[in-house]
Amino acid sequence: MVDQGNQPGRRPAAMAQIHAADTGIAADIQTGVEKAALGLGLEASGAARLAQAVEEVFVFVATRAPGSSFGVELRDRRHRVEALLHCRLATEALHWFNLTQPIDVGDAAAMDALGLLLASRLVDRLTVDLDPEGGVLLTLEQSRRYPMAADGAEPSPVPAGDAEPVAADAEGMAGLAWLFRRRMGMAVPRPFQTDELAQDMAAAGDLSALVVRDGSGGVRGGIAWRTRSPRLFEVLGPVAVGDDLALTGRLVDVLIRRLVGTGVAMIYAEERGPGFPVAEFDCLGRLGSRPLHFRLIEEDGGMPSWADSVSRPFLAVFYEALALERDVRDAPADGEARPDRALLAAEVDRIASRVTLRPLLDGADLPELIADHVERFADEGLDDFRFETDHGVPWQGRLGRDLMQAGFFPRVVLPHGGQGDVIVWERDWMPV
Repeated sequence: MVDQGNQPGRRPAAMAQIHAADTGIAADIQTGVEKAALGLGLEASGAARLAQAVEEVFVFVATRAPGSSFGVELRDRRHRVEALLHCRLATEALHWFNLTQPIDVGDAAAMDALGLLLASRLVDRLTVDLDPEGGVLLTLEQSRRYPMAADGAEPSPVPAGDAEPVAADAEGMAGLAWLFRRRMGMAVPRPFQTDELAQDMAAAGDLSALVVRDGSGGVRGGIAWRTRSPRLFEVLGPVAVGDDLALTGRLVDVLIRRLVGTGVAMIYAEERGPGFPVAEFDCLGRLGSRPLHFRLIEEDGGMPSWADSVSRPFLAVFYEALALERDVRDAPADGEARPDRALLAAEVDRIASRVTLRPLLDGADLPELIADHVERFADEGLDDFRFETDHGVPWQGRLGRDLMQAGFFPRVVLPHGGQGDVIVWERDWMPV
């Protein structure tokens, strides 16, 4: 029943028919997932939480969709373990996964869906995909825990002439992580907060880097990047010992040359290192106090972009400024059929005090749901709220009015940031 898979994009291979009576095997499923997660490197508490979340979803499905199939696949992503659940789950039940959904013992419906309420709170991240055959693919993610690094003093670099940047191996990733922490301080990007996290993300294919070594083999400088979409990469850094401007500029040039012809259309940088060659990039706008800079890598082809009366003017100004060819279409009107309940994903970065919300399912209650998320995380002390809408998805193009009502304003556009261009919105005030 549990398949440990490692191939991204593969549908769960372990499938079985389930019946209401099969709830008795839930404990076996929980035990199997926990053992597998431990084998993939999760610490005991994380493995137990992931296993319980899978078991809760299984019991809910088994009692409501007897005779349907239920598949479980665990994927080893090194810095996290993913449990992919392929099952039959009514779309209208998915709103119970919202983190702000109250657990009300006096509400019969909430108690009936208690398993889904618990599952969303047990794991670090949950995403939902709907397949054309009517099934639901839930991805439950549990991250490995890494102790914060305690770094020593920065040694003097040993000259190495004009050494060329090379792809970072595990040792190079550790050296680069150390350099990021030394040169960027509290602004260090999350992947480099510990050596082990950077190494595991690289091993999983979620992070890449180029490094330049000095005469003793130490990392003298480096630049990293990660995939936002197949057409858009995010650059982290560059960093160099002594903030060597010649070296950081050369690292950016080498990266761009490597990306030409790969299908990547653009790169952008928010978490920039000292010596980032700002003059060679255009500014997309600002998020908080930080500007976003981007660079066109190859010609950008036209594509449709869906918008409402709020997002259309913002997109039009952006497209004109960057000379991007887009077919801006009217998003579905608010009066068209819209489900009652929405579903949001929340990505939390507590070190940066940031919450990024993304819509998974549309719903008429979206403004209230956004406000609930803001209130919940504000109560926890977080104060940087973002919302991302993918304007390659028609229904997301009509969310502008809902976002304005919840206190969010459009700040920047990430071309090719999702299925289409992505607007990043920031919250400026608490709605009353």
